[in-house]
Amino acid sequence: MDHESQVQAPSGINLIGDFAGGIPVKLSKEELADLSRINPFLSWLHIAGELSAIVAAIYLCERFWSPLLYLLAIAIIGARQHALLILMHDGVHYRLFRNRRLNDCVSELLAWPHLVAARSYRKNHIAHHRHLNSERDPDWKRRQGDPAWVFPKPADDLARLLFRDVSGLNALVLIRLAASLVGADTVSAMFLVARYGFYAVSLTLIVYMGALKGFALYWVIPLFTWLVMIMRVRSIAEHSAIGSAAIESGDAVYAQTRTTRAAWLERIFLAPKNVNYHLEHHFFPSVPFYRLPKLHALLLTKPGFSEGAHQTDSYWDVLRESVGSDSRETYARRWARTAVRARIALPSKRLSARELEWPLFR
Repeated sequence: MDHESQVQAPSGINLIGDFAGGIPVKLSKEELADLSRINPFLSWLHIAGELSAIVAAIYLCERFWSPLLYLLAIAIIGARQHALLILMHDGVHYRLFRNRRLNDCVSELLAWPHLVAARSYRKNHIAHHRHLNSERDPDWKRRQGDPAWVFPKPADDLARLLFRDVSGLNALVLIRLAASLVGADTVSAMFLVARYGFYAVSLTLIVYMGALKGFALYWVIPLFTWLVMIMRVRSIAEHSAIGSAAIESGDAVYAQTRTTRAAWLERIFLAPKNVNYHLEHHFFPSVPFYRLPKLHALLLTKPGFSEGAHQTDSYWDVLRESVGSDSRETYARRWARTAVRARIALPSKRLSARELEWPLFR
Protein backbone atom coordinates (compact mmCIF):
# COMPACT_ATOMS: atom_id res chain seq x y z
CA MET A 1 0.00 0.00 0.00
CA ASP A 2 2.61 2.52 1.04
CA HIS A 3 4.87 1.98 -1.94
CA GLU A 4 2.49 1.40 -4.84
CA SER A 5 1.87 5.08 -5.49
CA GLN A 6 5.59 5.55 -6.20
CA VAL A 7 5.72 3.00 -9.01
CA GLN A 8 6.02 4.63 -12.45
CA ALA A 9 4.44 8.07 -11.79
CA PRO A 10 3.48 9.20 -8.28
CA SER A 11 -0.12 10.28 -7.96
CA GLY A 12 -2.25 11.36 -5.04
CA ILE A 13 -1.19 12.38 -1.56
CA ASN A 14 -0.30 9.73 0.96
CA LEU A 15 1.27 9.75 4.40
CA ILE A 16 4.67 8.56 3.19
CA GLY A 17 5.48 11.83 1.41
CA ASP A 18 5.48 11.01 -2.30
CA PHE A 19 7.25 13.38 -4.65
CA ALA A 20 4.70 15.64 -6.37
CA GLY A 21 6.52 15.91 -9.69
CA GLY A 22 7.24 13.22 -12.22
CA ILE A 23 10.17 11.07 -11.15
CA PRO A 24 12.52 10.78 -14.14
CA VAL A 25 13.77 7.32 -13.19
CA LYS A 26 11.44 4.36 -12.74
CA LEU A 27 11.44 1.28 -10.55
CA SER A 28 9.32 -1.78 -11.08
CA LYS A 29 6.63 -2.60 -8.56
CA GLU A 30 8.67 -5.58 -7.36
CA GLU A 31 11.87 -3.55 -6.96
CA LEU A 32 10.20 -0.87 -4.90
CA ALA A 33 8.23 -3.35 -2.80
CA ASP A 34 11.46 -5.15 -1.90
CA LEU A 35 13.28 -1.92 -1.03
CA SER A 36 10.36 -0.57 1.02
CA ARG A 37 10.18 -3.50 3.45
CA ILE A 38 10.33 -2.43 7.10
CA ASN A 39 12.55 -4.36 9.50
CA PRO A 40 11.54 -3.50 13.10
CA PHE A 41 14.57 -5.34 14.50
CA LEU A 42 16.93 -3.02 12.61
CA SER A 43 15.02 0.01 13.88
CA TRP A 44 15.39 -1.09 17.50
CA LEU A 45 19.02 -2.04 16.92
CA HIS A 46 19.93 1.38 15.55
CA ILE A 47 18.10 3.23 18.31
CA ALA A 48 19.83 1.15 20.98
CA GLY A 49 23.18 1.54 19.23
CA GLU A 50 23.01 5.34 19.15
CA LEU A 51 21.93 5.61 22.79
CA SER A 52 24.72 3.21 23.79
CA ALA A 53 27.26 5.29 21.89
CA ILE A 54 26.19 8.40 23.83
CA VAL A 55 26.52 6.57 27.14
CA ALA A 56 29.94 5.21 26.13
CA ALA A 57 31.18 8.66 25.09
CA ILE A 58 30.10 10.12 28.44
CA TYR A 59 31.69 7.30 30.42
CA LEU A 60 35.01 7.46 28.58
CA CYS A 61 35.18 11.23 28.82
CA GLU A 62 34.53 11.16 32.56
CA ARG A 63 36.93 8.24 33.09
CA PHE A 64 39.85 9.77 31.15
CA TRP A 65 38.95 13.44 31.39
CA SER A 66 40.86 15.99 29.33
CA PRO A 67 39.70 19.13 27.48
CA LEU A 68 40.52 17.59 24.08
CA LEU A 69 38.65 14.40 24.92
CA TYR A 70 35.66 16.50 25.94
CA LEU A 71 35.68 18.31 22.59
CA LEU A 72 35.74 14.93 20.87
CA ALA A 73 32.83 13.82 23.07
CA ILE A 74 30.85 16.89 21.99
CA ALA A 75 31.35 15.95 18.34
CA ILE A 76 30.47 12.28 18.92
CA ILE A 77 27.37 13.04 21.00
CA GLY A 78 26.21 15.80 18.65
CA ALA A 79 26.49 13.39 15.73
CA ARG A 80 24.57 10.74 17.68
CA GLN A 81 21.86 13.30 18.41
CA HIS A 82 21.73 13.87 14.67
CA ALA A 83 21.43 10.11 14.12
CA LEU A 84 18.50 9.91 16.55
CA LEU A 85 16.80 12.75 14.68
CA ILE A 86 17.31 10.90 11.40
CA LEU A 87 15.67 7.85 12.96
CA MET A 88 12.82 10.13 14.03
CA HIS A 89 12.67 11.34 10.42
CA ASP A 90 12.20 7.74 9.28
CA GLY A 91 9.38 7.49 11.77
CA VAL A 92 7.80 10.60 10.27
CA HIS A 93 7.67 8.64 6.99
CA TYR A 94 6.30 5.59 8.88
CA ARG A 95 9.49 3.65 8.17
CA LEU A 96 10.45 2.58 11.72
CA PHE A 97 7.67 0.11 12.58
CA ARG A 98 4.68 -1.40 10.81
CA ASN A 99 2.43 -0.62 13.77
CA ARG A 100 1.67 3.07 13.33
CA ARG A 101 0.87 3.74 16.98
CA LEU A 102 4.21 2.25 18.04
CA ASN A 103 5.92 4.11 15.18
CA ASP A 104 4.48 7.44 16.33
CA CYS A 105 5.20 6.89 20.04
CA VAL A 106 8.83 6.00 19.41
CA SER A 107 9.20 8.90 16.96
CA GLU A 108 8.01 11.36 19.61
CA LEU A 109 10.38 9.93 22.22
CA LEU A 110 13.23 10.40 19.75
CA ALA A 111 12.12 13.95 18.94
CA TRP A 112 11.24 15.47 22.32
CA PRO A 113 14.76 15.45 23.83
CA HIS A 114 15.82 17.55 20.81
CA LEU A 115 13.07 20.15 21.46
CA VAL A 116 10.94 19.15 18.48
CA ALA A 117 7.74 17.14 18.11
CA ALA A 118 7.56 14.42 15.47
CA ARG A 119 3.94 15.17 14.59
CA SER A 120 4.72 18.87 13.99
CA TYR A 121 7.79 17.95 11.99
CA ARG A 122 5.73 15.48 9.93
CA LYS A 123 3.28 18.20 8.88
CA ASN A 124 6.19 20.43 7.82
CA HIS A 125 8.22 17.66 6.21
CA ILE A 126 5.52 16.02 4.12
CA ALA A 127 4.69 19.46 2.68
CA HIS A 128 8.40 19.87 1.92
CA HIS A 129 8.37 16.58 0.00
CA ARG A 130 5.19 17.34 -1.87
CA HIS A 131 6.09 20.90 -2.87
CA LEU A 132 9.87 20.86 -2.96
CA ASN A 133 11.54 24.28 -3.38
CA SER A 134 8.29 26.09 -4.08
CA GLU A 135 6.09 28.64 -2.30
CA ARG A 136 4.22 25.75 -0.67
CA ASP A 137 7.43 24.22 0.71
CA PRO A 138 7.69 25.49 4.34
CA ASP A 139 11.45 24.89 4.46
CA TRP A 140 11.99 26.89 1.27
CA LYS A 141 9.73 29.73 2.47
CA ARG A 142 11.47 29.88 5.85
CA ARG A 143 14.81 30.57 4.17
CA GLN A 144 13.68 33.26 1.76
CA GLY A 145 15.24 36.62 2.58
CA ASP A 146 17.77 35.03 4.94
CA PRO A 147 21.30 35.85 3.69
CA ALA A 148 22.62 32.73 5.45
CA TRP A 149 20.87 30.65 2.77
CA VAL A 150 22.06 32.57 -0.28
CA PHE A 151 24.56 30.57 -2.35
CA PRO A 152 27.19 30.75 -3.62
CA LYS A 153 28.64 32.98 -0.92
CA PRO A 154 32.17 34.24 -0.10
CA ALA A 155 34.34 31.67 1.66
CA ASP A 156 34.90 33.91 4.68
CA ASP A 157 31.14 34.40 5.10
CA LEU A 158 30.58 30.65 5.03
CA ALA A 159 33.41 30.05 7.51
CA ARG A 160 32.04 32.67 9.91
CA LEU A 161 28.58 31.14 9.66
CA LEU A 162 29.85 27.63 10.49
CA PHE A 163 32.03 29.01 13.29
CA ARG A 164 29.01 30.72 14.85
CA ASP A 165 27.14 27.42 14.60
CA VAL A 166 29.78 25.23 16.21
CA SER A 167 30.59 27.80 18.91
CA GLY A 168 26.97 28.02 20.05
CA LEU A 169 26.47 31.61 18.90
CA ASN A 170 23.72 30.44 16.53
CA ALA A 171 21.93 28.33 19.15
CA LEU A 172 18.79 30.41 18.65
CA VAL A 173 18.54 28.93 15.14
CA LEU A 174 17.50 25.56 16.60
CA ILE A 175 15.09 27.17 19.06
CA ARG A 176 13.45 29.28 16.33
CA LEU A 177 13.10 26.24 14.08
CA ALA A 178 11.45 24.24 16.86
CA ALA A 179 9.13 27.15 17.62
CA SER A 180 8.16 27.57 13.97
CA LEU A 181 7.26 23.88 13.69
CA VAL A 182 5.06 24.05 16.79
CA GLY A 183 3.44 27.29 15.64
CA ALA A 184 2.39 25.70 12.34
CA ASP A 185 0.67 22.75 14.02
CA THR A 186 -2.48 22.33 16.08
CA VAL A 187 -2.17 19.72 18.81
CA SER A 188 -4.54 18.32 21.38
CA ALA A 189 -4.38 19.14 25.07
CA MET A 190 -3.51 15.49 25.76
CA PHE A 191 -0.49 15.70 23.46
CA LEU A 192 0.71 18.89 25.19
CA VAL A 193 0.31 17.27 28.60
CA ALA A 194 2.31 14.22 27.43
CA ARG A 195 5.10 16.27 25.87
CA TYR A 196 5.61 18.83 28.61
CA GLY A 197 5.03 16.17 31.24
CA PHE A 198 7.96 14.32 29.67
CA TYR A 199 10.12 17.43 30.07
CA ALA A 200 8.99 17.99 33.66
CA VAL A 201 9.61 14.40 34.72
CA SER A 202 12.97 14.27 32.93
CA LEU A 203 14.20 17.51 34.48
CA THR A 204 13.00 16.45 37.92
CA LEU A 205 14.92 13.18 37.66
CA ILE A 206 18.05 14.96 36.42
CA VAL A 207 17.95 17.39 39.38
CA TYR A 208 17.13 14.63 41.88
CA MET A 209 20.08 12.54 40.69
CA GLY A 210 22.43 15.53 40.86
CA ALA A 211 23.13 15.21 37.14
CA LEU A 212 22.34 18.79 36.07
CA LYS A 213 26.00 19.57 35.28
CA GLY A 214 26.40 16.35 33.31
CA PHE A 215 23.17 17.04 31.42
CA ALA A 216 24.48 20.47 30.43
CA LEU A 217 27.92 19.17 29.46
CA TYR A 218 26.86 16.07 27.57
CA TRP A 219 23.45 16.92 26.10
CA VAL A 220 22.75 20.66 25.99
CA ILE A 221 26.16 21.80 24.75
CA PRO A 222 26.41 19.20 21.93
CA LEU A 223 22.80 20.00 20.99
CA PHE A 224 23.45 23.73 20.56
CA THR A 225 26.94 23.52 19.03
CA TRP A 226 27.97 20.49 16.98
CA LEU A 227 24.42 19.47 16.09
CA VAL A 228 23.52 22.96 14.86
CA MET A 229 26.65 23.06 12.69
CA ILE A 230 26.23 19.64 11.08
CA MET A 231 22.53 20.22 10.51
CA ARG A 232 23.44 23.32 8.52
CA VAL A 233 26.06 21.46 6.47
CA ARG A 234 23.56 18.68 5.82
CA SER A 235 20.89 21.21 4.79
CA ILE A 236 23.30 22.95 2.42
CA ALA A 237 24.13 19.60 0.87
CA GLU A 238 20.50 18.65 0.43
CA HIS A 239 19.05 21.68 -1.34
CA SER A 240 21.61 24.45 -1.88
CA ALA A 241 24.27 25.28 -4.47
CA ILE A 242 23.19 22.58 -6.92
CA GLY A 243 25.62 22.70 -9.82
CA SER A 244 25.04 23.13 -13.52
CA ALA A 245 25.38 19.42 -14.37
CA ALA A 246 21.95 18.62 -12.93
CA ILE A 247 20.42 21.64 -14.63
CA GLU A 248 22.01 20.85 -17.98
CA SER A 249 20.71 17.28 -17.81
CA GLY A 250 17.45 18.60 -19.20
CA ASP A 251 15.29 17.46 -16.28
CA ALA A 252 14.59 20.12 -13.66
CA VAL A 253 13.74 17.46 -11.07
CA TYR A 254 17.41 16.50 -10.76
CA ALA A 255 18.28 20.11 -9.92
CA GLN A 256 16.18 20.08 -6.73
CA THR A 257 18.61 18.15 -4.52
CA ARG A 258 21.86 16.18 -4.52
CA THR A 259 23.40 12.96 -3.31
CA THR A 260 26.69 13.16 -1.42
CA ARG A 261 29.22 10.32 -1.35
CA ALA A 262 30.15 10.61 2.32
CA ALA A 263 33.54 9.39 3.51
CA TRP A 264 33.62 7.12 6.57
CA LEU A 265 34.60 9.94 8.94
CA GLU A 266 31.77 12.06 7.57
CA ARG A 267 29.38 9.19 8.23
CA ILE A 268 30.49 9.09 11.87
CA PHE A 269 30.65 12.80 12.68
CA LEU A 270 28.33 14.46 10.18
CA ALA A 271 25.98 12.29 8.10
CA PRO A 272 24.97 9.01 9.80
CA LYS A 273 22.18 6.65 8.79
CA ASN A 274 22.71 7.11 5.03
CA VAL A 275 21.22 10.62 5.17
CA ASN A 276 23.64 11.55 2.37
CA TYR A 277 21.43 9.70 -0.15
CA HIS A 278 19.00 12.58 -0.27
CA LEU A 279 18.03 12.54 -3.93
CA GLU A 280 17.11 8.88 -3.60
CA HIS A 281 15.06 9.64 -0.49
CA HIS A 282 13.06 12.36 -2.24
CA PHE A 283 12.31 10.14 -5.21
CA PHE A 284 11.31 7.11 -3.09
CA PRO A 285 10.59 8.10 0.54
CA SER A 286 9.04 4.70 1.29
CA VAL A 287 12.56 3.20 1.35
CA PRO A 288 13.91 3.06 4.95
CA PHE A 289 17.35 4.48 5.68
CA TYR A 290 19.09 1.08 5.88
CA ARG A 291 18.18 0.29 2.25
CA LEU A 292 19.12 3.64 0.71
CA PRO A 293 22.59 2.38 -0.40
CA LYS A 294 20.90 -0.51 -2.22
CA LEU A 295 18.44 1.93 -3.81
CA HIS A 296 21.33 4.16 -4.90
CA ALA A 297 23.14 1.22 -6.50
CA LEU A 298 19.97 0.19 -8.32
CA LEU A 299 19.29 3.71 -9.60
CA LEU A 300 22.81 3.90 -11.02
CA THR A 301 21.81 1.09 -13.38
CA LYS A 302 18.77 3.01 -14.63
CA PRO A 303 19.01 5.17 -17.77
CA GLY A 304 19.57 8.85 -17.11
CA PHE A 305 20.26 8.75 -13.37
CA SER A 306 24.07 8.83 -13.46
CA GLU A 307 24.01 11.61 -16.06
CA GLY A 308 21.27 13.70 -14.47
CA ALA A 309 21.78 13.35 -10.72
CA HIS A 310 23.97 15.86 -8.93
CA GLN A 311 26.43 13.70 -7.00
CA THR A 312 29.15 15.28 -4.88
CA ASP A 313 32.15 13.30 -3.66
CA SER A 314 32.19 14.55 -0.03
CA TYR A 315 30.70 17.14 2.29
CA TRP A 316 33.90 19.12 2.01
CA ASP A 317 33.24 19.27 -1.72
CA VAL A 318 29.69 20.40 -0.97
CA LEU A 319 31.14 23.37 0.92
CA ARG A 320 33.47 24.06 -1.98
CA GLU A 321 30.49 24.06 -4.34
CA SER A 322 28.76 26.50 -1.99
CA VAL A 323 31.54 29.04 -2.42
CA GLY A 324 31.76 31.11 -5.59
CA SER A 325 34.78 30.56 -7.83
CA ASP A 326 35.83 34.19 -7.43
CA SER A 327 35.78 33.77 -3.67
CA ARG A 328 37.96 30.61 -3.87
CA GLU A 329 40.51 32.44 -6.02
CA THR A 330 40.51 35.42 -3.64
CA TYR A 331 41.02 33.09 -0.66
CA ALA A 332 43.95 31.38 -2.39
CA ARG A 333 45.62 34.72 -3.16
CA ARG A 334 45.13 35.98 0.39
CA TRP A 335 46.52 32.77 1.88
CA ALA A 336 49.53 32.97 -0.42
CA ARG A 337 50.16 36.60 0.57
CA THR A 338 49.96 35.71 4.26
CA ALA A 339 52.41 32.83 3.77
CA VAL A 340 54.87 35.04 1.88
CA ARG A 341 54.69 37.75 4.56
CA ALA A 342 55.29 35.13 7.24
CA ARG A 343 58.35 33.72 5.49
CA ILE A 344 59.79 37.20 5.03
CA ALA A 345 58.91 38.59 8.42
CA LEU A 346 59.59 35.74 10.80
CA PRO A 347 63.42 36.00 10.80
CA SER A 348 63.41 39.70 11.63
CA LYS A 349 60.25 40.58 13.56
CA ARG A 350 57.30 39.12 15.32
CA LEU A 351 54.10 39.08 13.26
CA SER A 352 50.97 40.71 14.62
CA ALA A 353 47.89 38.63 15.37
CA ARG A 354 46.19 40.26 12.40
CA GLU A 355 48.94 39.14 10.04
CA LEU A 356 48.78 35.58 11.29
CA GLU A 357 44.98 35.40 11.26
CA TRP A 358 43.39 32.66 9.14
CA PRO A 359 42.34 34.50 5.96
CA LEU A 360 38.83 33.00 5.96
CA PHE A 361 37.98 34.96 9.11
CA ARG A 362 39.13 38.38 7.95
